Amino acid sequence: MVRSLVQGGVTIGSNVFVGMYATILKGVHIGNNVIIGANSLVNKDIPSNCVAAGNPIKIIMPLDTYYMKRKERQTREVTELVHKY
Repeated sequence: MVRSLVQGGVTIGSNVFVGMYATILKGVHIGNNVIIGANSLVNKDIPSNCVAAGNPIKIIMPLDTYYMKRKERQTREVTELVHKY
């Protein structure tokens, strides 16, 4: 489901996470499955399935890569916790 804001023509796709204090300028299209970092200035279109952040915004990495990094980090943290106890 794509929501379109009446004023400014911004479109935001499904399953989008927008961090706190992010500013989205008018006329921008954000695709599906996107993570926007906190305090980012979204001044251009963002394609689907990626992580983007910054002022001005830039694409950091594909969503699949982000998922694998988070999974590896959480696995490492759980392993350390198990060894600690």
